[in-house]
Amino acid sequence: MSTFVNNIEVMDQSDFFQLANCYSPVAINIVKNKQTLGNVHRHDFQEMSIVLDGSCLYDYQGKTYLLSPGDTYITPAGEVHHYHEQHNLALMNFIWYPERLPISQDKLYSIPGYRTFFNLEPKSRSVFNFEHRLVLLPEHTYAMQMFYHRIEKELQNKSDGFDLNIGLIFTELLITVSRLYHEKQLFKDNGNNELHKLDKVLNFLNNNFMYDVSRNKVAKIFGSSESTFSRSFKRIMSESFFSYLLNLRLQHARTMLLNSDKSMSDISSECGFCDSNYLCYRFRKKFGESPYQFRLKNKPQN
Repeated sequence: MSTFVNNIEVMDQSDFFQLANCYSPVAINIVKNKQTLGNVHRHDFQEMSIVLDGSCLYDYQGKTYLLSPGDTYITPAGEVHHYHEQHNLALMNFIWYPERLPISQDKLYSIPGYRTFFNLEPKSRSVFNFEHRLVLLPEHTYAMQMFYHRIEKELQNKSDGFDLNIGLIFTELLITVSRLYHEKQLFKDNGNNELHKLDKVLNFLNNNFMYDVSRNKVAKIFGSSESTFSRSFKRIMSESFFSYLLNLRLQHARTMLLNSDKSMSDISSECGFCDSNYLCYRFRKKFGESPYQFRLKNKPQN
């Protein structure tokens, strides 16, 4: 059950399973005005909320935002938030652990709009004052309610394969929301806002991190000068472009160390490092151990 750390309520898997009432990749609930939305809290799962009716104030990352019908937004795992001053509020929540879905994050990131809405918007919410939230039209809110009822029915009946079907229904919901958000971005400023442009850069880096990627090249994809791109990237991502690229390469190196028997030389080449010595230096600096030690300690043995 929930615990309190420094007066912040911490919600975990026990709270998730209490809502789902079974082992499920997704849990759901609707909070209405007479129900409390809880104390200042955080949780270890992802949460997508849709305001069905009424209004309230939402505290997130040190700022307060007014929520109204149609407002749809993500509260990532670990982020402290709080609701107050509710007025006839009805709020629909979907909560989930991404690793339990029947589709990988990499596949989802390939869907236009997914990364921007589920990752970039929450990360940069305080920078843009929540102006990039998704506001659903009534017919789209109704479609989200239909997804909710389909998941609710599976949770109630628990027929064979219900957990897999819930994962598939929710994946369809994620794709639908991503498409709606992407369409909104294209309509607003002809898709020329910073989050949309940064999403294109991150997709490019995910597909090309193993090559020699220059700041000049990605600035052209972003559609600005190098200096403007660097400022925008750091403002939104809270790290420099080169730091992000290095960490991306290191994460792929970790994956290859665990899932292959390739040599350090091959891994360094395929992850964009100039040689294995530089990979080892950066790996140790980032993770506190050499690639050899990491592989020996973590790679499953036959």
